[in-house]
Amino acid sequence: MNASASLRADDAAERAAPGNNASRTRADGPARLKFAVHGPVVEVENFLPGLGPHLDRLLGAFSVPSWPDGFLPVHGTVRAYDQADVLRHLSPGARPLPRVHDLTDVFEDGERFWVVDERWGMAEINFLKGQWRSWVLPRPQFDALRCAEMAVLWPLAQLLRPRGVHLLPAAAAARDGFAFLLVCPFGVEGELNELADAGYKLIGRRWTAVREEDGRAALLHMPAATGRTIARAMGGTIEESDSADGSRSDPWQNHAFCDAVLIADAVRRPRASLKELPVTAAAGRLRSAWPIAELHPSRRHSPLPGRLAHLCRCAELQLSRDPADLLPLLDSLRHAPTAAAA
Repeated sequence: MNASASLRADDAAERAAPGNNASRTRADGPARLKFAVHGPVVEVENFLPGLGPHLDRLLGAFSVPSWPDGFLPVHGTVRAYDQADVLRHLSPGARPLPRVHDLTDVFEDGERFWVVDERWGMAEINFLKGQWRSWVLPRPQFDALRCAEMAVLWPLAQLLRPRGVHLLPAAAAARDGFAFLLVCPFGVEGELNELADAGYKLIGRRWTAVREEDGRAALLHMPAATGRTIARAMGGTIEESDSADGSRSDPWQNHAFCDAVLIADAVRRPRASLKELPVTAAAGRLRSAWPIAELHPSRRHSPLPGRLAHLCRCAELQLSRDPADLLPLLDSLRHAPTAAAA
């Protein structure tokens, strides 16, 4: 595995302007951030001040001053890409795995994995030690928020999964005792705005946590990275711009048991439709549409899609160009009888 050929980046990275006080890197070292993410404790050393505000948006709600003795945290480090530093953490015995979606290359050597993406950087994930390292390119193609997701949330999702918490890049919402998870390969901001206006409480806009509790699938809130400003990388610097819905204040809900999983088609159509799947077909459909590649030293497939297929109603969803079309489909699913198992 040749990291220099895969990433094609300079050894030295440019640093963006410092973030807020909670995330600012000190003169003598990185910002050391502590979180308790729906149970598991996480420690992040962030050497990139420009990512600080976005880490605060993504994980700041879970910030804690410390945790009791005996808790073993998942540990992560985020640095600027440096070829010499990266090469020290590579393994000559690493073998390539089939390329996952989103143009990402993955390499494996035992309990260690390397995720290489020319658009933002790379990460090393060590399942045995419960830690990861990420290196962000000086001029990434992704905006700063997306870089924070890929450098922190994505590897964190891999390491929290063995601890029973699944972080998924999927939306979720609830209203009047009915909650659903929406797996969609494209943005559904319009639909989520319509849901919020119709009385739904959002559990997750971009990410949702899932955990099995007492034989049911629980949907757990993940903060939405929205606000008056959204940072984007432009020529190696970070500029601020008004967000399209920056004035919104979404009603949110911290916890709900999942009643339905909606699996959206990859493209919008002139008309919206929804078709409930029998249990026998739902697990395979969920696996094929699973929104995140899951790494594991001993197995290749997560058991969660199969569990969701048995614990929740699953339906194929066809979205239209009108975001309001989702609301009547949800009402029809909620009041319709459950599909047959065969």
